[in-house]
Amino acid sequence: MEADLTLAQDLCARLCHDLVGPLGTMAGAVEMAGDDPEAGDLAREAASSLRARLQLWRAACGAGTGPMSPPELAALLEGNLAGGRATLALEVPPERIFPSALAQLLLVAAMLGGEALPRGGVVRLRPHGTGLELRPEGRVLAWPPSLAAALAGEAAEGPRAVLAPILLRLAGAAGWQARLEPEALTLRPR
Repeated sequence: MEADLTLAQDLCARLCHDLVGPLGTMAGAVEMAGDDPEAGDLAREAASSLRARLQLWRAACGAGTGPMSPPELAALLEGNLAGGRATLALEVPPERIFPSALAQLLLVAAMLGGEALPRGGVVRLRPHGTGLELRPEGRVLAWPPSLAAALAGEAAEGPRAVLAPILLRLAGAAGWQARLEPEALTLRPR
């Protein structure tokens, strides 16, 4: 029970962290609206970023996401991996439909792949045996330590580490398992 509370608190802290930047930019732009003609554009850009982040978090961690296609996953992740420095490359058929639980698992796995690329790059989603693989590629590849810890059954706490325990719970809900390799995160049915 305490672990569930900690996870919920960490998720809330992470959401607040991810949303406060665009919200602050938007508030600042609105204050400057009378003095700076570019303030309106800045406010619209910040609102768009805020909307995209909220849509991603709702789809990744909310209930009732529904089945999704690879292009729908890519649309949610666009501009949201590694702070916009990484992109998702789909190497799965675009007509494939992922059930809701698997779609959420893939969104969180892709977000972790983005975190593994602090200087940006590409997160490739491709078939791997009976499952799927997320392979980050960039100048620097460093998986979040919380991911290896969570997969090893260790506690991974804190707002920056919240995606790892969520990944494990989503994998269990989808009937899948996750395995971290040096250069890829593989997901496969149990």
